[in-house]
Amino acid sequence: MQNNLSLDGHTRKRIYLFRHGDVSYMTNGQFVKEPNHVDLTPEGKKQALAIDENTKNVRFDRIVTSGLPRTIQTATPIAERRGISIESYSALIEYQWSPPAIVGTSIEKLGFLFEDPEFQVSTGGLETMDDFFDRVVQQLMNLLREDWHQIALVLHGAVNAAIMCWVNDLEINRASKFDQDHGALSVLDFDMDNDGIAIRKCIRRFNVPPFFDDLDPPWMSSWESTVAKFFKDRP
Repeated sequence: MQNNLSLDGHTRKRIYLFRHGDVSYMTNGQFVKEPNHVDLTPEGKKQALAIDENTKNVRFDRIVTSGLPRTIQTATPIAERRGISIESYSALIEYQWSPPAIVGTSIEKLGFLFEDPEFQVSTGGLETMDDFFDRVVQQLMNLLREDWHQIALVLHGAVNAAIMCWVNDLEINRASKFDQDHGALSVLDFDMDNDGIAIRKCIRRFNVPPFFDDLDPPWMSSWESTVAKFFKDRP
């Protein structure tokens, strides 16, 4: 593996951070009972193929997902091209919540990721925001200590926002600043000291869409759009 160095001689590791492709959490006008089990939509499958085409000349030492189907399905084309096995870490699964709990919740409490102090209650959250943030960051730091130089992470909207909060030295309640579209790519560089600690964290690219003719984002964030669709379609 090529060892990339910073100007002052530190090992520089690069993460290609993808959000999984498009999914739908609605069926017959109802929110799905188990959001962990949703699959990519036809659009999401197209996005996964576009990710593969866009990165065909990029070396990935490893390919990591959360293990949820939508991340594995998104990662499969890039893994098959390279003959790399997909790794999965359950600490990187999406924020865990209960869909039935949001039926009586106002749209204002749901539309902005982790901003409301009662976000956990509003979404029927099965974990606190801090516990979620801690598990994601701890797993990321564990990965950074391991032996690789360029890695693909195919994860989730809230997980990627949590990672961006850590990179920017922000608390998790600032997560809505970092909206990553389905299938989009961010590139993060980390300079590591001899003890495996990231002494520099740098954002090189953010939210690059899988289709380059789609550079003008919608006015609503992806989280707002998901919540708005639920409130529109529910009985």
